[in-house]
Amino acid sequence: MKTKSKNFGNFFVRVGAGFLAFWLVTMGAFSLLLGQQRAQLMMADIEDYAGRFLGNYAKYMLDSKEQDTDDPVELRKMLKQSIFELNTPEAQIIETAITDQSGNVLQSNRWWLKLKDDADTEYETDMDGQPQNVYEAIIIGSGVTELGKPIPNMSFEAWVDGNQAYLKSVTVRPNKVVDGEWVPTGEVSTVECVYDADKMSGLPLKTLTMSRMALPGWSENWTAKQTAACMASPARKELRAWAENPSRAGGGESIVRPWLVRQYQRTMKYCDYADGGYVMMSFAAEGCPLKACLPILVPAGVLSLILAMLCAIILSCALLRVWRKQERIEQVRRETTAALAHELKTPLSVLSATAELLGDNLAPEKQGHYLEVIRQQAQRMDGSVRQMLELSRLETGAKALRRTVFSLAELAQERLQAALPTDSTIHTEFAAQGEYEVNADRALLTRALDALLENAVQHTPEGGCITVHLADGVLSVTNTGNAIPADALPRLWEAYYQADPSRSAKGDGLGLSIAKTVFDLHGYACGAENTEIGPKFWFRFADK
Repeated sequence: MKTKSKNFGNFFVRVGAGFLAFWLVTMGAFSLLLGQQRAQLMMADIEDYAGRFLGNYAKYMLDSKEQDTDDPVELRKMLKQSIFELNTPEAQIIETAITDQSGNVLQSNRWWLKLKDDADTEYETDMDGQPQNVYEAIIIGSGVTELGKPIPNMSFEAWVDGNQAYLKSVTVRPNKVVDGEWVPTGEVSTVECVYDADKMSGLPLKTLTMSRMALPGWSENWTAKQTAACMASPARKELRAWAENPSRAGGGESIVRPWLVRQYQRTMKYCDYADGGYVMMSFAAEGCPLKACLPILVPAGVLSLILAMLCAIILSCALLRVWRKQERIEQVRRETTAALAHELKTPLSVLSATAELLGDNLAPEKQGHYLEVIRQQAQRMDGSVRQMLELSRLETGAKALRRTVFSLAELAQERLQAALPTDSTIHTEFAAQGEYEVNADRALLTRALDALLENAVQHTPEGGCITVHLADGVLSVTNTGNAIPADALPRLWEAYYQADPSRSAKGDGLGLSIAKTVFDLHGYACGAENTEIGPKFWFRFADK
């Protein structure tokens, strides 16, 4: 059956798809295992932070005996300050809050910015609900993400109401170093904030500067944009809303997954200077283990994908070679079957026709002639079958080598003299630079030499010349005649193949195939080429 031709792309698409599926499954499993491990470590860190906030921090902040003052106003002011600062790991968010029994927020990470006026009066600033660009401008203006560089001048326009400030805009003026001094670059960047215009009506508008800043969950490895994105993220807003609202259901919840770690905790604590005495301390944290594993997963995934694609390329090339070899074998099989059918069909047709003629009343001399034809065709068929069996035994290794030491020059000269018919006008030449003793199977090598010489005789015109030459470990048989087509040279050693069947009516196409099999059994290299004289067949029986 004729198969559709294939190329490298056909194999690579199929093999590559298989490797890609395997890579996806493997990377998925690896990511889940790594994420689960990181989730356990992240949960341990979160529980440690929760223990500090609800334990030591609660004792310090809620007991007036732990403070340096007994003034209730100062105590409440200290309670509202963001003293509990956590350097949380990347891809992890922590929010805390303290509320009284009436639901008033006494402490929250929303008050992470303190402003002051020219009289050093400090104002608390509610930063909840501001967009990411406002956070980014303040972080850049503070200089915390570009340590070692000139700190910009940053000012705030804000409405004030008592000790509270409500932002209207943030202005940042970068500085540069000139002769050892910081001077303005002349650039001005102003970012408008989010505010309630109705609520701000009637309040005085002031220009303030930064007094103190305590970024919740800031990491030294983050840029200003990354920090601002984390502070403005929906996840942080959700956690803060939960921590500031004790009325929400659930006193505690923990989730540990390879892709998400989350914990909520609430604890009732006594505070001797809070209204009602008891307060609700809330702790909320969330982490993304897989996001934290990206520095490991990305290089591992890229390298493993490249390795998988290299393996797919190598396997595709190997499969393409195997497929081409199988295609070649199939082609040879079809050609061999056709040649064998043709080889046997001719004598069988002659035998059938001659047998019918013998059924007629023929003269004795005609009967003798037809019987001779039958005998010749039977011998021809017998010879073909014997050669096929011989080739089969040689190729399967059924015939073991019987090595003996003998003179190759003597054998070659002997077979050259026996190769020509007695009435042939073909000339022969023999040249050898020594006896060249070899350790080989004499019978098989004789068969191979006969095949080379028989091929030369068949393709040498009358009056031509056949030359056998031994030199430098190579025996060659050259005959005068037409050159062999270049595209046919590699296939001359195949069974039943003939470069030009019209060149000779003799031979069954098995001789050269048998010769090559004999050479392969002995480990001899062989080949065919065109020379100025004519075609040359050779085999190397020894190194130089």
